[in-house]
Amino acid sequence: MLMDNIQQAIKTIVENRMHTKVNEVAAAGKGASGSVYCVRIQNEPYVIAVKTSEYYDTMCREKAMLDYLFERVSYKVPQTYFICQKDDVTFLGMEFINGVSGKNEFKLNFIRNKKHLADSIVDAFLDTKSVQSDKFGVFDNPVYDTWKAYYRDFFNDIYSFAKEKFATKEISQTIMNAVQWIEDNFDLIFDSVQGPACLSHGDFWMPNMIIDFKKSELAGVLDPFNMIYAEPEYELFAFTLGFGKRLRLYDVYKKRVKASAFCDLKVELYALCNELHWCMLLGMVNKSYIEFRSKKLMEQARKLNIA
Repeated sequence: MLMDNIQQAIKTIVENRMHTKVNEVAAAGKGASGSVYCVRIQNEPYVIAVKTSEYYDTMCREKAMLDYLFERVSYKVPQTYFICQKDDVTFLGMEFINGVSGKNEFKLNFIRNKKHLADSIVDAFLDTKSVQSDKFGVFDNPVYDTWKAYYRDFFNDIYSFAKEKFATKEISQTIMNAVQWIEDNFDLIFDSVQGPACLSHGDFWMPNMIIDFKKSELAGVLDPFNMIYAEPEYELFAFTLGFGKRLRLYDVYKKRVKASAFCDLKVELYALCNELHWCMLLGMVNKSYIEFRSKKLMEQARKLNIA
């Protein structure tokens, strides 16, 4: 569907679903699975966001995750208003959160109080971790008694994928060596994991955050992905990416929470496996980034004398 047709469809859908007049529809951004539009309407809340995508099931899952988070965390998550499909395009209407995108690293460089911003992001991370379950696994149906059992099943797919890509020379020996090292040392690493099953947003990095520039703090968090109940240190690798690295979010976290002996190692392991998982889903391989994480993982392994 062409952009003009998309915008007209959004206007019609919003007016019908929210019983108001649409004054303006403007493109606001684009991601891997869809595009976002800012829609100004005549009645409260006066402005909403509408995400469009060709992936209906993915959008339904995103709505379910947003709704789950919205009810359980104290930081701002967009409230969803509607989801519908027209001409094979899915439309998800939700609350618009005003602020600067975490993707905008140039503008964030000039934010006044970076320490306060970092603290507010780590606060939200820890708030998510305070939502706990007695089982590990998918957020709406966690069934695993241990994190090791969940991650064993998850990693098995990564391992098979890596072997296939290595056989076709789509990934390097360096990457395959790192993945094989995880396989060979899986029990050693995951037998040491302790802590409760904590909710994980799944994609808690700066591009999925909205920042209040004037207050130098987190305004809201968007786009959960593969949300699960995981071990407490699972998603820390997201703090080492994008502007989060500039804010030293990982260091801020470790000053506030005692890290496990294998924490630095697991950051690299989870980052590598998460990227390979993305490659499985998207059908492409980001070789340079995966190489980088593979080398970082083996550096950590050597530091711990388990390489």
